[in-house]
Amino acid sequence: MPERQVLDPEEILLANRVLVALTDLGDEAAASAEHLKEVIEQLVRLRQVVVAYPSIIEPHSVAGELRDVYTLTDAICKSNPYTIEAYMPTRAVVGRAYLVARYNFFRLLCRVVIHHMAESDERAALEDELMHFVRENVLTLLAEDILVSIASDHSAHLDLRRKAVYLLADLWEHRTSRSVKDFFPLLESIWEAKAKVRITYGTLSGTTEILSLMREGCDPAVIDYFTREHISDDEQQALMELVFNATFEELETMRRYMQRHQKEVLGPADVAQIFNVPLSRLHQTTSSAKDMFFTFRERQINSYQRTISGMPGPKKTAEEYLMIYYLEQNEIRVPERHLEDLALDCTTREEDCCAK
Repeated sequence: MPERQVLDPEEILLANRVLVALTDLGDEAAASAEHLKEVIEQLVRLRQVVVAYPSIIEPHSVAGELRDVYTLTDAICKSNPYTIEAYMPTRAVVGRAYLVARYNFFRLLCRVVIHHMAESDERAALEDELMHFVRENVLTLLAEDILVSIASDHSAHLDLRRKAVYLLADLWEHRTSRSVKDFFPLLESIWEAKAKVRITYGTLSGTTEILSLMREGCDPAVIDYFTREHISDDEQQALMELVFNATFEELETMRRYMQRHQKEVLGPADVAQIFNVPLSRLHQTTSSAKDMFFTFRERQINSYQRTISGMPGPKKTAEEYLMIYYLEQNEIRVPERHLEDLALDCTTREEDCCAK
């Protein structure tokens, strides 16, 4: 089966369940099943391209220069947010394209299930599982963005930046098998809980939302970090951005509205009125990939802008503060290649030779 070369075991079972569910549902469903098989074949080929590129970890010489994880670390640490892409190995860049393709595959599976299967408990359970994998792929992309931000931050300690590069190198080297739960499970914990929480706004203290996150399974270590005794104003503000899916500037606008109109609490309708948008446009939940991308990237871009302009508000996202804490508290070793990776590379090269 081609999917055994491209998907994790639990994902293989999930893809097969979708293909089985499409059986005997008519010609349109059969056409969708054939399309899914073609996409799997395309993912197989893209994976082969990723692993065919030179290893990021294994030492090798190019034009008389040694290249290994240490030279990569030095290069990345000399970069900045505007030049870092110029230092990224091709294996890393192509690997990100593979991850996006994999994310699109699970979105496709979800759309096929919704379109062809009648509403039932089975369909609902399948949708939930597929959306979990969609979110997991999104979170791996976001975690990479966070690590890149830390690695290229010249205001950060060099040891911290090196640790970020070590995690990046491990992710880039093992792109076809790594997910965010392998190296930063706290991030998955936050966003899986957020997918189940609906924001109510209220007094904008965040208490209700934080309690809801805890109730929905957010790792207590996340809450402990953001409620510790000596938390900075920036970290507190970044946490409020995270729990409300809003920027610091938007939250300040809401607070000024409450003060001006002598309101103690805000409801979703009030917030929609403040920003003159339909109620449906509010990001009260983040269960979809679109909402996850938007709410994170909006906060990240605004934090960069505040850093450049010296404007008030958090200079990093809550996720980046948490990642920094994780890196500081843990010994991050230089990544190593595994025997299965070497075997996979050899298999890929043999297949390439046979194709020629």
